[in-house]
Amino acid sequence: MKAFLKAGIMALMVGLFSVTVTADPSEPSVPGKTLIIDVRTPGEYQQSHVNGAINIPYDLIATRISAVAPNHDEPIVLYCHSGRRAGIAENTLREMGYGHVANKGGIEDMRRAGYGAN
Repeated sequence: MKAFLKAGIMALMVGLFSVTVTADPSEPSVPGKTLIIDVRTPGEYQQSHVNGAINIPYDLIATRISAVAPNHDEPIVLYCHSGRRAGIAENTLREMGYGHVANKGGIEDMRRAGYGAN
């Protein structure tokens, strides 16, 4: 029980003191280029992320996607830690009318696929 409580408090602290990193809306996406979105928490993103990826947590994707991908035909790649949150984000985007969305699994899957990460 103590470990569960401690983990919950740590998650709350990370959430309270994290800053979400998102793409600058004044820099529109480049047509024909795939947009890479890390749907993990800001803390996870700050620890390591794929080069060129922007951070939009999966539970905020519906309200923030239009700032970086106003074109619903733009190719979008999503990843998280294991692929579960990316799958949720993929479903959300498809329901919103985005047609070229791919869940690429976790950050390690992205590395194995040749995406550089820092």
